[in-house]
Amino acid sequence: MLTKITDHIYKKVVPLPNNPLREINAYLITGEKNLLIDTGFNRPECEEALRSAFTELGITSTDLFITHLHSDHCGLIEKFATTESTIYAGETDGELINFEAGNLYWKMLDDLFIKYGFPKAAFGRNTDIHPGRKYCHEARVHFTYVTEGDVLRYGGYEWEVVETPGHTPGHMCLYDAKKKILFCGDHILGTITPNICIELGVENPLQDYLDSLAKIEKLDVELVLSAHGTVIEDMYGRIRELYHHHTQRLAEVIQILGSQWKTAYMVAADMTWEIDCKSWDDFPAPQKWFATGEAISHLQYLYCSGKILREERNGIYYYTNPTNANR
Repeated sequence: MLTKITDHIYKKVVPLPNNPLREINAYLITGEKNLLIDTGFNRPECEEALRSAFTELGITSTDLFITHLHSDHCGLIEKFATTESTIYAGETDGELINFEAGNLYWKMLDDLFIKYGFPKAAFGRNTDIHPGRKYCHEARVHFTYVTEGDVLRYGGYEWEVVETPGHTPGHMCLYDAKKKILFCGDHILGTITPNICIELGVENPLQDYLDSLAKIEKLDVELVLSAHGTVIEDMYGRIRELYHHHTQRLAEVIQILGSQWKTAYMVAADMTWEIDCKSWDDFPAPQKWFATGEAISHLQYLYCSGKILREERNGIYYYTNPTNANR
């Protein structure tokens, strides 16, 4: 269904089949030039849904703005960009998007998770089951890189680029200060908590995320448009809920560590998850991956804050509370 949000701004709900997220909100801003914000996975169901929106609006070409590197946001770039299209992204995530089009990125990401205790897969590489790899774009993208404060003019609006690293290293939002509208990608979601996960070249993603929340909290926003779920009625209340969530998570991680040295994978197995499974063993493999990534981000936040200890044993990181350093 194509929904008109306000003047020249439309939302298309794009299905994500067999994925816990179920859908992504792609946005189209129409005018003398058009702008598509995010795309969906590189799979036929996503392409068909998005093309129906183009047909309904009578659009044949568009520029694109990609909020971040995850494949449900950038998988269809090459299917919707024409030779006249400008494709905007932040340089950090843009470079990673092009890097993930090859095998080396996924090998390095797999090795990174193994270093944090994720078991080596018996069937090959763990990233073989990663939906981001299954439905990734297939070719390098020629991006026009934007940075904090750059302004994009579409639909009679002035969209200021806001850098919000955390969910990914180079996540970007768009903000019109006069109309008080924010396109926030996956930075703030109303129905679920954004996944904060370790990524190549990142040491403390949760700190980055909390800093970015604080930045957005200072903006004057009346309409916030996120990439998943329904419109967020109270952005500031939702930000407070997200702060509280991560405070609780950090306390839970410290409690789980107890008097033991544990890997992130071991900690993830004991964390509280909203998933319909009887035990950790029943988790689908992709969900174990994302859960471990969440555990890593909270452990790294505590480690970088000096609240817990970390040591490397046989190439794998283990964490513990400071009182257990000699055990």
